[in-house]
Amino acid sequence: MVNRGHIYVFTGRGKGKTTAALGVGLRALGADKKVLMIQFLKPGDSSEREVIKKINNFDIKSLGREGFFLPKSKLEKNPELKEKGIEAFKEKDKEIVLEGLEVAKKKSSDYDIIILDEINLALHYDLIEEGKVLNLLDNIGEAHLILTGRYCPDSIINKADLVTKTEEIKHYYNKGHKPIKGIDL
Repeated sequence: MVNRGHIYVFTGRGKGKTTAALGVGLRALGADKKVLMIQFLKPGDSSEREVIKKINNFDIKSLGREGFFLPKSKLEKNPELKEKGIEAFKEKDKEIVLEGLEVAKKKSSDYDIIILDEINLALHYDLIEEGKVLNLLDNIGEAHLILTGRYCPDSIINKADLVTKTEEIKHYYNKGHKPIKGIDL
């Protein structure tokens, strides 16, 4: 068997997938490892990004366009969407996700841990072919990979060395509460 890093998956409908991945990254730093977090579908204004930029040996690259998660009512008011249609946005999202996968491939020998934050969601939205992600998993070398996001496909779960599924029991969003900066964003 070829020596390769482990594949970890944090998936499910509950909160804490990215937080779990960050925890593994922080533990790795304590053992003098280097960590790269590639955030898919996130434009770069997250609270975790602000603190990671200050930490040595923990790099972050956020890839996503502003408004990816905007509600449909706000998207419908977007003049670019009206002019070009939703498919133009989806094509841009596909380019961005592919760019992130290429970064992971190119940087795999520079880092001990690579976190692919929300890659499962990118797969769910058909923004990247499952085969391309599986190819990365097969050819990453010694770096450990962490994949986060809801809706992880069975093919990746089967290939993973560790899978944790979060389950939502109760969430304040369901009572109309907004996300809290520093906790949810």
